[in-house]
Amino acid sequence: MILTLFNNQKGLIHGPDPKRLGCDLAGVLRIGKTEIKLAQGEESVMPMLFQGSTGNYPATFEAEGGVIYQLEKVSVRAGLIQPPPPTVVEVMELRYRLDRAEERIAYLDGIFDTNALNFII
Repeated sequence: MILTLFNNQKGLIHGPDPKRLGCDLAGVLRIGKTEIKLAQGEESVMPMLFQGSTGNYPATFEAEGGVIYQLEKVSVRAGLIQPPPPTVVEVMELRYRLDRAEERIAYLDGIFDTNALNFII
């Protein structure tokens, strides 16, 4: 599974393999009262959650810099995280693309001076 984080301090856990989890940032993933340390760019082995129980649990991710990301509720079945519905993944992909587009716009805005009267001064 992959932990995808967004610029608006939200995130989503998604993917097909419930036994491994990777993230682009190092920090602590909290699912219910369970804490799992994640290393940057490495896949971590997921422990059995809640003694193999089933349910929906709140989740947060605290990056090493102290930023806390609110994650979509995590569905657990037999102690393993289940992938979210396809529509949630589609919305996540759109949000991810929007974040990247905003970063590119900010970068280009810093390069080009769009003030038409700037040449007079």
